[in-house]
Amino acid sequence: MQMSLLQMSFAGGVMILAVIVIRALAINLLPKKTFGVLWGIVVVRLLIPFSVPSTFSVYSLLGNHVSAIDAAKDLQAIGMLPTETTGQMVAMKDGISNAISIWAVIWAGGVLVCAIFFAVSYWKCRQEFQTSLPVDNDFIRNWLNAHHQRRVISIRQSSRYSAPLTYGIFWPVILMPTSTKWENTKSLQYVLAHEYVHIRRFDSIRKLVLILVLCVHWFNPLVWAMYFLANRDIELACDEAVVRLFGENTKAAYARALISMEEAQSGLTPLCNNFSKNAIEERITAIMKIKKKTIFSFVLAGIIIAGTAAAFATSANAQPQQAESVEQDGKIEIVSKPDSILQVADNAGVFFKEGGEAAGTDTNDVQTAVLVQSDDIHGASVEKTGAADDLPENNVIYFDTEAERDEHFRALDTNTAKGLDRYAGFEEMYEGIDTSAPVTYIVK
Repeated sequence: MQMSLLQMSFAGGVMILAVIVIRALAINLLPKKTFGVLWGIVVVRLLIPFSVPSTFSVYSLLGNHVSAIDAAKDLQAIGMLPTETTGQMVAMKDGISNAISIWAVIWAGGVLVCAIFFAVSYWKCRQEFQTSLPVDNDFIRNWLNAHHQRRVISIRQSSRYSAPLTYGIFWPVILMPTSTKWENTKSLQYVLAHEYVHIRRFDSIRKLVLILVLCVHWFNPLVWAMYFLANRDIELACDEAVVRLFGENTKAAYARALISMEEAQSGLTPLCNNFSKNAIEERITAIMKIKKKTIFSFVLAGIIIAGTAAAFATSANAQPQQAESVEQDGKIEIVSKPDSILQVADNAGVFFKEGGEAAGTDTNDVQTAVLVQSDDIHGASVEKTGAADDLPENNVIYFDTEAERDEHFRALDTNTAKGLDRYAGFEEMYEGIDTSAPVTYIVK
C-alpha cells in the first residue's frame, strides 16, 4: 500500500515511541546491536513510501476508515450529492488543495535549511581536519600493521579536538587530540579499538542515513529523538564490542579510559564518530553491566525485533468491503455495513447505524441518508421502438440522453469498486435482462 509523507512520518513516529520504551526497559538486557537493528527498521519505515499489510499490525486493530472528502467524492461521481452540497465539497477540496500546496513549500524549505545546516557544519569540520598532522611513532605503526584492511586507515592529531573521533568513508581517519598520552599504550588500545569498530561497521554511512531521515522528517520531533538516541546506541554497540574483544575483566579499565578521554565541550561533528559524544554516564553504566552472551538474550532480541517490525512497520490488513442488501417495506434498498467498515457509500445510499446494522424507518438512527435512486441514471428496460430494424430483440436498455447513460455506467463501476454486486440497486431495471450475456444500451 502506497503511503504519503505524513503517513510515513506518523507510522515511523509510533515505532520510534515503541523502540524508546523497549530501550528504556531492556537497554542492559539485550545485545546493543539489537537497537541498531530496530533503528534500522524505523529508518526503512520513514523512507520507504510503501507498507506491507499484516494481520499482526497494531493498525489492524483500528480498522478501516473512509474520510468525509473521499466519501463525498465517490457520492458526487455517481450523482448522489445534491448540487449545493457538491459545490460546498468542491470549495472545501479547493481549500485543502491550497493548504497542501503551502505545506509542500514549507516542508521543502525545512528540508533545504536542514541540509544546508549539516552540510555547512561538516564543511567547517573538514576545514579543521585539514589542519591536523599525521602521527608517526612505533606504537601507531605497529597498530596500523596489525589492523590492515582494504581501506587505508590514517591516524592524525589535532589541537582543535579534546577527544578522539573518526571521519571518512573511503579513506577513514582516526583523529586524536594533541594532548594524547602516547606512552599510555594500554589506554590507547581501547581508544583505537573503539574507533576501529566504527570504521569496520561503516558507522559514518549510518550517520549519513540518519541525517537524511532527519532532513526529510524535520517537522517530526520524534525523529529528532531517534537521531540522538540512535547515535548514542552506535557508541554503546562499539563499547560492547571493545569489551567483548578484550574480555569482561577489562570493563573497569575501559571505563576509566572513557572518562579520561571525555570531551569537555563537544561541538557538532556530523558524519563523525566521537569517542565520547554521547551521555557519559549512560555509557559507563552500560559498560559495567555488560554480561556474557547467552542463548536467551539472542532469542529475546530476535523476538523483540520480529515482533516490533510486525506490529509497527506494517500496515493494517486489508479488509474486504463487502455489504449485503436488505429490503425495507418492499420498496427501498438499504445496505448494511460489516462491522469492520466504518461507512460504505454506493449508489444505493448510506443508511448505517454506528453499530453497523441497517437503519430502520426511524431517522434518528440514520447516520447518513442520501437519496437512494434517481431517475436520470436508471433508464428503462422496454421493447424496441421500431426506430431501427436491426436492434436486438432482448437485453436492451434505453436512455434519454448520453449523459444519463454515462452516469449509469459510472454507477455500475462504483458498485464493483466497492465490492458490491455490479447491479446492486438496479434490480428492477435489470429485471428480465440476462446480465451474463451482452447488454445493449441505446440512447433514444
